[in-house]
Amino acid sequence: MAPSRVRHSIVLLALFVNLICYTDRACVSIAGPKMSEEFGFSPSQMGLVYSTFFLAYALGQTPWGILADRFGARWLITLAILGWSAFTGLTAAAWSLPSLLAIRFLFGTLEAALSPSVAAAFQRWIPVAERSSAFGFFLGGGRFGGAITPAIAASVLALFGWRAVFVVFASLGGAAMLVWHWWFRNSPAEHPRVNTAELAHIQAGIAPRGEAPPRPQWRDLLRSSRLWALLAVAFGCTFLWQFYITWFPTYLQQNRGLALRESAWYAGLPFLLGVFATWLGGLLTDALSRRIHPRAARTLVGCVSLASASLLLSAGIWCADARLAAVLMASAAFGVDVFLGAAWTSALDIGGRSGGAVAGLMNAASNCAGFVSPAFLGWVLETWNDWNLFLVIAAGINAAAAFLWLFVNPRRAAA
Repeated sequence: MAPSRVRHSIVLLALFVNLICYTDRACVSIAGPKMSEEFGFSPSQMGLVYSTFFLAYALGQTPWGILADRFGARWLITLAILGWSAFTGLTAAAWSLPSLLAIRFLFGTLEAALSPSVAAAFQRWIPVAERSSAFGFFLGGGRFGGAITPAIAASVLALFGWRAVFVVFASLGGAAMLVWHWWFRNSPAEHPRVNTAELAHIQAGIAPRGEAPPRPQWRDLLRSSRLWALLAVAFGCTFLWQFYITWFPTYLQQNRGLALRESAWYAGLPFLLGVFATWLGGLLTDALSRRIHPRAARTLVGCVSLASASLLLSAGIWCADARLAAVLMASAAFGVDVFLGAAWTSALDIGGRSGGAVAGLMNAASNCAGFVSPAFLGWVLETWNDWNLFLVIAAGINAAAAFLWLFVNPRRAAA
């Protein structure tokens, strides 16, 4: 009997849900300039609006990961989609800075459930040899959502205003919630379409729970130098990457002189390239892992891709042509995204049976950078009115992350 391929449909379903997640997350960057104009926000206040989401997102990662490890991802993700879609729509009803901050915080808290829950799901569904590719496809869904959002959001904004943008994107969550709950099961053994051959294939690629090492204690995890290196790398590369999901459209309009529609196209380019980058990175990491030591494969992919990102961003900063600069800067985002499949697979390996929680902790570190980066850029603009100062700092921090990746050992658990 040939194995069924339900696990592949689980990856595609996670990709689809992540696509919806990112459309809801990214639309604020297009609406941001008009929101700021209507409310009279300063750059630092608008930076705080962007950052509040990431603060909540960071704080929610590890708790959601612990819950997913214990209870499974089916109901957690179902309820999370319902909640974040509701708060996306409620963003249109904001009437002041405090109301907007509260809505964005709650929105971020609920979106925080997705990535660690999917990590916990993949730990049960995806053999180790296929995980980098699976994470690459999952993350590519988010990048595709980010790629299509600017053009759609700009069109809605031009026709109906910024509040309509959030109503339109909120409506997409219902379909994702229903499809997820209908098809997903917490383990392959529970799914009616998984045949015995596929179940045997999955179980052969994953240590049976009875034979797996004990769940690491948090005190042991937090003593792991490998874990701390992973968290530092996650912070460093995300400090750069969050520029694209928050301030990049504004940068293209205000610093490079592009019109709204043209800037929206270029603002979507990092995400469009990211679709292919995450897929390429995952497939490349798994392919290299079959030919050389997996640690060497992940280290090579991570160091080269992150270092390339810093070089490309530096080229974009000093490029005089606005459109070529936008392409170079989008290519820097491509470099960061190639790295991500190796990072998520490493988190599961380091965490062992607490893989969902460690993946959540890694994503929390990433989104600490997501909180710091937009607010810091707003402060830099208000204090010095210098975009390049921030971008040079971001390139340097990302280069440091490339170096620190050498100290992450994804083959050994943190305990």
